Amino acid sequence: MPRFRLRFLLQEFDLPPGETIIGRSPDCHITIDDPLLSRHHGKIVVSGLVATFLDLGSRNGSRINNRIISEPTLLNDTDRLRLGAQELVFIQVGTDRRMMRSTGAMRLCDHCKTPVPDGPDTCPHCGRPAQPTPSLQEDETMAGVETPPRRWILQLLGEMLERALAAGKLQEAERWLRKAADDAEERVASRELDAKQLAQVSDYALQLAAQERNARWVQWVLEMHRRAERAPNRATADRLEALLAIPGVGGAVAQFIRQFNIKRPLTGDHEQLLRLARLVPAAPTPDVR
Repeated sequence: MPRFRLRFLLQEFDLPPGETIIGRSPDCHITIDDPLLSRHHGKIVVSGLVATFLDLGSRNGSRINNRIISEPTLLNDTDRLRLGAQELVFIQVGTDRRMMRSTGAMRLCDHCKTPVPDGPDTCPHCGRPAQPTPSLQEDETMAGVETPPRRWILQLLGEMLERALAAGKLQEAERWLRKAADDAEERVASRELDAKQLAQVSDYALQLAAQERNARWVQWVLEMHRRAERAPNRATADRLEALLAIPGVGGAVAQFIRQFNIKRPLTGDHEQLLRLARLVPAAPTPDVR
């Protein structure tokens, strides 16, 4: 008779016969403190030889092996459940070589240096091929290992933002953007926000600025580029150009260029700064030599 478990970070949870509810609420069988999870997000039902996952009408949905789930779905060994920004691994434990244990077998990804479950062919955090490094045993200590980065948080927040912006729900879009902004600020402070992520969150912020006709989020975008010491890319510069008629945007761009001239070097497309400077009379000519 097979038994089932659910692996999350360094822990494994037994899945007994019947229902196991997963969500943000303390009354769930497995509680995960993640604002992107619903209070009762989903459940796993174990019946005889099979286990089935059901989404409980969660706001952000559930994915199995990166596929959105809308109907009850049978689970197979090593299936990956993505709930909110978290990834959990479903495990079938039989009489084979896999032994029951209270904590999961983990190893460090050779590329991003974060702990990953032993077994998948690719790292769930950076997507790079798994390296054949030894697994950590139960009596070993993972010194200096931090919680894995929430790889999908910006993507999930972006999906919510796009829906709210498309529907013109500015208060809802503001709420989701604030969450994305908090995540981006943490990443840029730890030098973990790459150019693609910066451009993505900037695009969302400038879309909201355009709908609100307010320079507040423009100022935030430029401040993030200053902290990242990176010039705006072409897409960000195009959006900034389209917003120059909004009061305060030209002054914010001019101030950013002055700071750029004082503190160098900035990485990125300096030509976009030159183009913006030509459009903003108060802006100095960027020193890009």
